[in-house]
Amino acid sequence: MSITEERRLVLFDVGGSAYALPISDVLEVAEWNAGAAIPTLAARTAGVVNLHGDALPVVSREALLGAEPTGAAPENLLVLGAPGAESGRLGVPVDRVLGLADVPPGPAAAEGIVVERRPVRGRIVAVLDAARLLERASRVIEEGGRA
Repeated sequence: MSITEERRLVLFDVGGSAYALPISDVLEVAEWNAGAAIPTLAARTAGVVNLHGDALPVVSREALLGAEPTGAAPENLLVLGAPGAESGRLGVPVDRVLGLADVPPGPAAAEGIVVERRPVRGRIVAVLDAARLLERASRVIEEGGRA
């Protein structure tokens, strides 16, 4: 299979579990820096960070992925959104970015944020749908962290 028939994924770790997103949905990988709270939400659920002088909404990995709190600060922040879009961006804190992987396209997308699970580099990786993550983040913020 040629590289053009494969898709490139950004691999990352949250709470000891491996996840991936298509690189086309990741605008940037930044270092984590603590942000400010949103007045209507618990700081552990969502907030905003300064990214290049702009406020970027951030929703916790626990709220987005259902991960158990580890107490450890994330190392990286994945910035998701449509390329060139000024709105609809989201910061996702992750324990660490593991790298890139080229994989063949998987089966038709399942419901939920995890669209497939596949072995990559000896680990089972949950491949996520960025649009569904953005929808979930919007619900978390709108519902005050109860989504």
